[in-house]
Amino acid sequence: MSSQATQSALALEPIVDDAFVVRKPFLKWAGNKNRVKHHIVPRLPEGKRLVEPFAGSCAISLASDFDSYLIADANADLIDMYQFIKVDVDAVIEAAEGLFVPRNNEAEAFYELRLEFNQAVTSVRKSALFIYLNRHCFNGLCRYNASGGFNVPFGRYSGPTCPSREILGFSEFAQRCEFHHQSFEETFAMAEEGDVRLTI
Repeated sequence: MSSQATQSALALEPIVDDAFVVRKPFLKWAGNKNRVKHHIVPRLPEGKRLVEPFAGSCAISLASDFDSYLIADANADLIDMYQFIKVDVDAVIEAAEGLFVPRNNEAEAFYELRLEFNQAVTSVRKSALFIYLNRHCFNGLCRYNASGGFNVPFGRYSGPTCPSREILGFSEFAQRCEFHHQSFEETFAMAEEGDVRLTI
């Protein structure tokens, strides 16, 4: 196994810097590759930067160990959230933790907060609501109607908790990342010689 593959294999285990920090996906995400990352990451070619055009939960990027990352997605709410976590993780965690209370794990509160999310402008609060919705909606789906409104119904889970440790771990990883809200064509157009393109 090459040195890059060895480092990638080691990176599959969550990175714990102290009792609070964990490096693994904090979002539920349809089609995420968290369960197959141990098959994919060791097979990535060597390179300094990983280009991931379909960010989702960033399962593969989080499990790898490149010098830097170009991460993009067509979902603006997702990329905005990652940007806020990168620059002010404490504010995001504080706002998100305030939403994970028993009274908000009821259908009426969920739909009120979903409406707030759909009417909100880009902000730390909207990013916190995105995390709340992801953990409280049906199957953690991310779906929008024709008007651009998030429309996944209430999921009825027992005591969802805020993934604060995972968010903090992501913020450390994010310091090596460049995030873009754009298409995969635009993302690949930004790739440079020596980059590793994630095409799955």
